[in-house]
Amino acid sequence: MVGGGFSGTVLAVQLLRRIPSLSVAVVDKGRVPGRGLAYGTKYECHLLNVPAGNMSALPEEPDHFQRWARANYGPSVQATSFLPRSLYGRYVSSLLEEAAGASGAENFRWIQGEVTSFARARSHVTVQLKDGSTLAAKAVVLAAGNFPPANLNIPGLSPSSGRYIPSPWTAAALDDVPKNGNVLLIGSGLTSVDVAVALKTEGFAGHIHFLSRRGLMPRIHRAASQWPQFWNEQSPRTTRGLLRLVRAQVRAATESDGDWREVIDALRPVTQTIWQALPHCERKRFLRHVRPYWEVHRHRIAPQISHTITRLMDSGKATSHAGRLTAYREFSDHVEVGWRDRQTQAERLLRVDRVVNCTGPEADCRHIDDPLIKNLLAQRFARPDPLSLGLDTDSNGALVGFNGTASTSLYAMGSIRKGSLWESIAVPELRTQASQLAEYLVRALLPPLRNIDMVVAEPAGLDLATAAGVEDVANESVR
Repeated sequence: MVGGGFSGTVLAVQLLRRIPSLSVAVVDKGRVPGRGLAYGTKYECHLLNVPAGNMSALPEEPDHFQRWARANYGPSVQATSFLPRSLYGRYVSSLLEEAAGASGAENFRWIQGEVTSFARARSHVTVQLKDGSTLAAKAVVLAAGNFPPANLNIPGLSPSSGRYIPSPWTAAALDDVPKNGNVLLIGSGLTSVDVAVALKTEGFAGHIHFLSRRGLMPRIHRAASQWPQFWNEQSPRTTRGLLRLVRAQVRAATESDGDWREVIDALRPVTQTIWQALPHCERKRFLRHVRPYWEVHRHRIAPQISHTITRLMDSGKATSHAGRLTAYREFSDHVEVGWRDRQTQAERLLRVDRVVNCTGPEADCRHIDDPLIKNLLAQRFARPDPLSLGLDTDSNGALVGFNGTASTSLYAMGSIRKGSLWESIAVPELRTQASQLAEYLVRALLPPLRNIDMVVAEPAGLDLATAAGVEDVANESVR
């Protein structure tokens, strides 16, 4: 495994639970397991986007997180509760602590560092760390988290512009925002919502502008009944046909006093199957025409968060705009941002104090400024998936090289597999992925690898990493 966020940590847990005697080492930039970007937030106002009843990290124990939260957070936690993301980070850490404790302290190591490159030999992979040390492994699992947003291509804007924040997840991103100023958030999805509630927590009393091409905001979670599964092998294999099918089901749900959420949630268990059944041209059509609408309905926000955003809008403290950025001019005391209104095509101007890039993580590996990803591509160990949503993998998660052959030593899990799975970023999917990959690695690698170690590492710029089957540690200083 490469990484110590959710994916890497839970994969390590699954391996240790299967083979307690297996030696595991985790290499991660952070000091604490299971945090990553999502669960390492310092803001208690950042809540999970999925209710507690569906946030177990262990697919074999569906209510595990709910029981843990009742014991460690409060006895009133319900399956429908939306809890702090920082609490969930504690939960994931506790899983690793328990699994490592069961295997014995001598069998687990947490190494704070970064992986920058791989080199393959006949019998192993050498994992190079930023500090110059190396690890030798029989297999490496790249469990990459989210990368920083792509640079915005706007005339007049550069990443070094003083009033521009290229990534909202840097430690001091919001530290010097004027309390009564104006802030422009580029994007109106989950990231921008996180930034807006964080600004409010920091005492920001000015005006927040959301600007995205369609002006769509994430929908709110509400209790919904279970809708029967309606997708099957005879369902349409086109974007248009699927859209008609879903709309018909929504009408039926509404007529029976139901809710569209029931229909969307019914698709959750089969979304990966639907995606893989679509021809390549239809996947492209979905991304081009439907993706923004799907995401605001599929990736909903907690009621408490929705109420905060609604209050900001209703009080005139926040405004949502639909349009495209056209210009950026920075002055000593403000920024002028030009944008074209989506509906009227009129050119408009916003004067703000800060501009924050909330467009979401970069997924196209060809444009990611990370030494490990660059190394993988340069050595042709991996290739971008056909939709440029991550890296190409086979059904087991093995990286596919430029020659089209699936690797027997390099694997991936998490968001970097989005091109082949689509749904590969949320806990309900990742916990299953971790369990399946752990089972595969144990079956594929363990028989010839008796009495060897398992290492989990993190590459520069990533928040997850895992390397399996360590034969030796070239530099003992990394312990």
